[in-house]
Amino acid sequence: MKKRPLLFVALAICILLFGGCGKGGKFSPSYTEPNKASHNEVIDRHGQVENMERLDSFVERVQAKSKDKVRLIRYTIEGDPIYHDLDFDGTTLTLTYDTTEDKFGQGEVTSYKCKSIQKQESDTETKYTLEGCPKEYMGELLYISHDVEQQDYFAFELKYGEDKKNEIDTKEQVLTKDLPNGETMNISDFQLSTDQMNRIYKQMVYANYLQPKSLSNSCKDKSYDMYELNVWINDGERSYEWTSCDQSEDGLEMTNLAQTIVEIVEESL
Repeated sequence: MKKRPLLFVALAICILLFGGCGKGGKFSPSYTEPNKASHNEVIDRHGQVENMERLDSFVERVQAKSKDKVRLIRYTIEGDPIYHDLDFDGTTLTLTYDTTEDKFGQGEVTSYKCKSIQKQESDTETKYTLEGCPKEYMGELLYISHDVEQQDYFAFELKYGEDKKNEIDTKEQVLTKDLPNGETMNISDFQLSTDQMNRIYKQMVYANYLQPKSLSNSCKDKSYDMYELNVWINDGERSYEWTSCDQSEDGLEMTNLAQTIVEIVEESL
């Protein structure tokens, strides 16, 4: 009888660690979601930029000669943060460059005085550059590539509308459109131009499509749109499902992405 408490302890540990040790038990490796950007932070994870609109607003305020501060955090391949603190006092823009948490960096804090910041944008790349800085600082603050032709493979499938009857599938080259009269239009061998694919890929990058999304399929409204997006890029795949009722930050961002895709595709119809 004295051995029974030890058995209970062993079972408790087993349940906590593995969610059950019998055949029905299931072990799920823990996943730590990357730190989310705060309101005044912009995070760059190897070209996937979160809260980029905050950097855009900083650019606008600098050009309007209005005081503003923002922090850009860029992560190295090893996952170490490098901080870029931007402070505009109405006349001078100060960049404080902090590599103290970069294990392979200089491990120091350096400040540079600059005159302004600019954003240059095309369908294949977006650049943020600092102007009027000392020669020892290179003016490119942030570079984002969204050139689809630099990828080995890129395709997507978007289903949308009530019961997801509409479909845009660049992988199988199929377009299905649910018409107002109840009929369905089907187009085989459907293809988008390189320009259109670049514009769509750009919007996906802007929406941080590679990052985890918290999306909802539940909806109390009687009339709502359903969305399903599958993306294939190189050897990877991403899948998302949500409805137009999802008013969360991720939900609104993904709905805006889906609507933009539909608008671009409809230009070719």
